[in-house]
Amino acid sequence: MSQLKLINYRSGFSLLEVVISLLIISVTFLAYGQLIEQNLRAQDLKQNFIDDHQLKTNVLTIYVANPMIDNNQIRELLDLDSISHRQLSRYNALVEIEIEFEKNSDKFSFKVIR
Repeated sequence: MSQLKLINYRSGFSLLEVVISLLIISVTFLAYGQLIEQNLRAQDLKQNFIDDHQLKTNVLTIYVANPMIDNNQIRELLDLDSISHRQLSRYNALVEIEIEFEKNSDKFSFKVIR
């Protein structure tokens, strides 16, 4: 009968195992950092969309509440750079108006029928 020979290995990891584990950890941190960055960018875009929509809603509300309001009053009230409106068409008593305004170098426009 042959006896089993026990080989005494040194305890520890090889250099290749350490490098591979560090590579896995660094790729994980890099991916996590990218996810956080994308989430922050998405939140900024969402906030910009909400602010733009709120501004359009405010201008529309003012025009609906008082169609004869002066553009200078709207500009001062909402702190706009410029605002203008022009008549696009008319049918009997209905008038289609395009309202254009600018705030912080962003241009917005929408159409109103009154």
